[in-house]
Amino acid sequence: MSEAIILAAGMGRRLGHLTANRPKALIEVAGEPLVSRLLSQMQRAGVSNATVVVGFLGDKLIAHVRSTSGAMNIDIVENPRYRSENNITSLGLALVPGRAVILSDCDVLLSDFPAHWLQPDGADITVPTRPLRPKETGTVLRRGMDGEWYIVVTRNCDETLPSDRKTISLYLLRSNEFVLDFHRNMRDAISGGETALYYEDILARSLGSKYRLGIIETESFDVTAFEIDTPEDLEEAESWVAAAGNNWLRSS
Repeated sequence: MSEAIILAAGMGRRLGHLTANRPKALIEVAGEPLVSRLLSQMQRAGVSNATVVVGFLGDKLIAHVRSTSGAMNIDIVENPRYRSENNITSLGLALVPGRAVILSDCDVLLSDFPAHWLQPDGADITVPTRPLRPKETGTVLRRGMDGEWYIVVTRNCDETLPSDRKTISLYLLRSNEFVLDFHRNMRDAISGGETALYYEDILARSLGSKYRLGIIETESFDVTAFEIDTPEDLEEAESWVAAAGNNWLRSS
């Protein structure tokens, strides 16, 4: 896999004053913007082309990405509806039907992005996951009665199960056929006015029983993952960095 889409159009409202004058993707951890580290890690793993979807304070983000992307080819897609619609709209503007791609939110912070993750594993979609934290919500993988894993989008903590595994907002869409169906379902949702949905809702809708889902347990690769949605998330990440020492991130 050599192509990626990074969704960075949102306003990052939950980060409060931290995103008053800068896009969420430029929030810094250990002195480096989130998007810079993610792009560098992806490039080191073998990604050569990335599409960054911008919206809020897009000019700042475009200038930064253009000046720091190195040898990686960067395409920019602008989402003019970032204030009123969810990330399903951003992805709908960037996703190419039938083309395998790595899909990531811009707030993903990884201690490493192993190149092994990009190698074929027989799945149509592969999802890196970590253990679910107490009272955490969001997109999880849940094992069904048939022993298979399924994508479930939770919005309240009472909807989760202790055995669920939290996704890290990064998805490896491996098979062209799955991406084609996913794109079709997403366009149908957008044209049907379902723009309050997350793209993960459409991933779950597209998977069904037709496609094979692979799971990555980040701890098996000694990878620590954060999603920086709130000041508390940022504080937790910074605390982890301080405890881990100087060599915690392999970004270049």
